[in-house]
Amino acid sequence: MPLTRTVKSTPGPTSSRTRSSSKTPAPKPTKRAAAPAHDPTRDEALLALGPTYAAAPDMPVSVAERELTSLSRLAHAQQARFSRIGITADKVDLLARFARRLGALEKAWQRARGAVKLTAAQRKLRDEAEALDAKLVAGGRWGCRNDAAAQAELSRIADGSGLADTIQDLRDLVDFWSDHESALGVTDITRKDLERARALADALEEAAANEASDASAARALELRNRCFWAADELAKDVREGGRYAFRDQPKIAARFVSRHRATLNRRSRLKSKKAKADALPEQAAVI
Repeated sequence: MPLTRTVKSTPGPTSSRTRSSSKTPAPKPTKRAAAPAHDPTRDEALLALGPTYAAAPDMPVSVAERELTSLSRLAHAQQARFSRIGITADKVDLLARFARRLGALEKAWQRARGAVKLTAAQRKLRDEAEALDAKLVAGGRWGCRNDAAAQAELSRIADGSGLADTIQDLRDLVDFWSDHESALGVTDITRKDLERARALADALEEAAANEASDASAARALELRNRCFWAADELAKDVREGGRYAFRDQPKIAARFVSRHRATLNRRSRLKSKKAKADALPEQAAVI
């Protein structure tokens, strides 16, 4: 019987489509994350502002933080009206971020200030000076409560923070009480307090120089100040927009005013009126 040749069948080459189907699908290329938007509240943005932004705030930072927070909430509640005049929701949200950032920078400044290397004796004097500063201001608030000009002067003195500011406060308060000596009798302020204020102001000059020269404290203070004025600039824009948008509703428009500055302006006008009234009898006497 003739042998038959058996041909073993071998699988033919698979198509590229078949081969590729057994492989794991290549992952889709991921999209590159968008670059973060410019944030005006960040350190680098604040430090890029002009030198005038480094000036000391013209109101207590705690008051400014509260006013910014209140303003952002008010504007958010009226966003529909604001959007029609070009003040976007992003701008209102930025105002709230500035309020939070300002509060954080104030705390950072206080921590940095507390870490400045002062001697134990200097720290004790600083604490005494701050307590005496508060006592002299509180006495003036009470003793001169019916004198609008005196109240305006006390508000000016009370603004600001830092050891150098406390020293200047003490000197200004000594002058204040020299001008309002008749009101001392209804307060618990003594002449020894005023003498001590002078002595403390002189004794703390060196400590103030140390605080000013400390790099960490100086940077923290500069950032806080710059944040204050950048936030204030934005707040003014929102306040003006609010007064314009609600010019037909005076009660709502009135809420878009800084209460602190309105009080200072009112007292300043009263002080100016009083000065003019006091000058009239003197002019008449000369005539």
